[in-house]
Amino acid sequence: MTAIFDYVDFVNSGFSSQQRYSEAAGLKGPLDDLTPEERHAKVIEMMGHLIEEVIEARVWVPRRSWKTAERSFLDSPESRSEFISEMADQLLFHRAILAYAGIDGEEFAKVAMEKFHYNTKRKDHLVNGNEPAPSNPAAELQGDCASSVFYQAV
Repeated sequence: MTAIFDYVDFVNSGFSSQQRYSEAAGLKGPLDDLTPEERHAKVIEMMGHLIEEVIEARVWVPRRSWKTAERSFLDSPESRSEFISEMADQLLFHRAILAYAGIDGEEFAKVAMEKFHYNTKRKDHLVNGNEPAPSNPAAELQGDCASSVFYQAV
């Protein structure tokens, strides 16, 4: 039997879950009265953990076609399970980021669906057109790019 994974409910449960974890560790949680600076610091911290989990999952995907016997999530059921568990850890940190940012499941789902819809119409995505993508990495790191204001085009 496979249970249905409700991502909105999962995100919403992250507030209390992360709060319990934080209290057990003697730290402030997402439901505490955090200053904006404390909230930003926790979001950045959780993003760092998320990146670590991405790297841990990446280890299970061979990257060098010229090498032999690199381990892969395709090697065995155990390897596949390890890969999946690292992917699940990413969801936990994604949920923690949203909790510290004060974003509930409904808000996340609404904006995510708007973004997905926007992506279906972007002319700089090969499936939608062939316009060159604007490229200014310095500006993009500051959120100065067309996709950062996608909601205005929806």
